[in-house]
Amino acid sequence: ADAADRRAQLSEWDEDSAWEGFESGVENDDDKPSQKRPQRKTPQQRNRIKRRKEAEREAKHQLAMKKKAAQAERIKQIATELAERDAAKSALELAREVGEGSDADDDDEDIDDDAPLRRRQLGKYKLPEKDLELVLPDELQDSLRLLKPEGNLLKDRYRSMLLRGKVEVRRHLPFKKQARSKVTEKWSYKDFKI
Repeated sequence: ADAADRRAQLSEWDEDSAWEGFESGVENDDDKPSQKRPQRKTPQQRNRIKRRKEAEREAKHQLAMKKKAAQAERIKQIATELAERDAAKSALELAREVGEGSDADDDDEDIDDDAPLRRRQLGKYKLPEKDLELVLPDELQDSLRLLKPEGNLLKDRYRSMLLRGKVEVRRHLPFKKQARSKVTEKWSYKDFKI
């Protein structure tokens, strides 16, 4: 009912302005403002907020440290598993040399246990073999101090990124397939007049 009374009291000019998409706040002087004005914070409130933020930051830091400790513990666990596996392999090889029986089941378990240590492969291509770097005897210097380092730092860096799984392994494509471009004359050239 109040809305109908207000609509009846509006002048023709106010109706047009409301229809055009904006309404001035002048006609609603008796109503309360729609938003509450923010009050200044007291020093007590500021200190309370500061303490709460500090507590949140401390909790976040503690959680991060807990995760780090768990990861370090996991690393120790993997290292102990590796040591046990190496000991089992050496014992198995020693048993084979002596002539005792060999278990085929142990070999299968060794292959399966190695899975958590491998990096996830990116892309569908395998990592290419590393180029063999060697220096021929006639190229060798008398002193190793005079020996110049060979290799390409950029290639070595790229290969290490491939090994760590930071970059996807790709094949080298010498000739990239490109769409054929059709050569045509411009209309401005065709419409040339003297």
